[in-house]
Amino acid sequence: MLTTFAGTLSCSVATGHIFHVRAKSIDDAERVDIAFQADKSGESDALLHLSIRYEDQRIVRNARLGGQWQQPEHECEPSSAKVLQRIVTGKVFTVYVLVGDQQFHVAFEGTPICSYPIKGPLAEIKAITITKDVHQVLSVDHRQSFPFPYPALQKEDSAHYFSNDVPKPFLPGHIIILTAIPFGNPRGTFIVKFNENGSKKQALHFNPRFDPYYVVVRNSHASDALDFRQEERTGGFPFIMDQQFKLAIGLAEQEFKFAINGSKFETYTYKTHRQLDVLNGFRIECTNGLQLEVTAVDHYYSGVPNCAGFEEYSHPDVDIM
Repeated sequence: MLTTFAGTLSCSVATGHIFHVRAKSIDDAERVDIAFQADKSGESDALLHLSIRYEDQRIVRNARLGGQWQQPEHECEPSSAKVLQRIVTGKVFTVYVLVGDQQFHVAFEGTPICSYPIKGPLAEIKAITITKDVHQVLSVDHRQSFPFPYPALQKEDSAHYFSNDVPKPFLPGHIIILTAIPFGNPRGTFIVKFNENGSKKQALHFNPRFDPYYVVVRNSHASDALDFRQEERTGGFPFIMDQQFKLAIGLAEQEFKFAINGSKFETYTYKTHRQLDVLNGFRIECTNGLQLEVTAVDHYYSGVPNCAGFEEYSHPDVDIM
């Protein structure tokens, strides 16, 4: 199965930021491209374009500026030869990109392999795309290492189906739009989790349960002992197997707000004072054979603290570039 990913970032890119991408290629892959772009369109300028080439076991770096491709760079550090041998089709891979003051520093499977000059303003990077021979996207994390690490815990967690960290605390009025397709076992579930300060304590547990329940459970942990509160189950069940949905999550002043495919769904009141200060992104977990094809995560700051009108961003015909 082929898929793609295209998402807008939560904030401007700066020196000291880190991108962590985990994905899996198809079994007969020729290449997977990861691009840091001005927008999500296919012809957008890109300050960094990484192309993982499977036949040659190399990673080609380039940039597209003013609509024109620059000179590609093919060579990697001599010491990285063994690491590049791990570029194998049908396998999960991990790419790290550290934004330096003059160069992007690229690591593959935890080992530094190459760099590429920064040829324009970092503020021009507004989106990330993952395309070509992609089977599954597992992590698109945007983190900060300087002047202090954020999130504080920056570890790879393969237990989750998908992750999306952000490098700065959320402000009231921030909207996250998740685009995905549920497939696989219709008796399974998926869970969108917002954890507090990288801990296991969940500030939000958003859990659509398919056959036979057809209910969306909202909950959170009441203490560090990870005991859950009373579940909230109202609102019906707006998800359909094998059909794409767009879920908008509005981070308002006092509550999470949800909208699906253009319609308001429900809310979940924050249980902690200054809740947004301790959130740094979300994780998705899938259970009992259900799978989720995540094709986009868009971040949009509305500037409206109560997220009024946020539901429009979940409409299938509305896209954030």
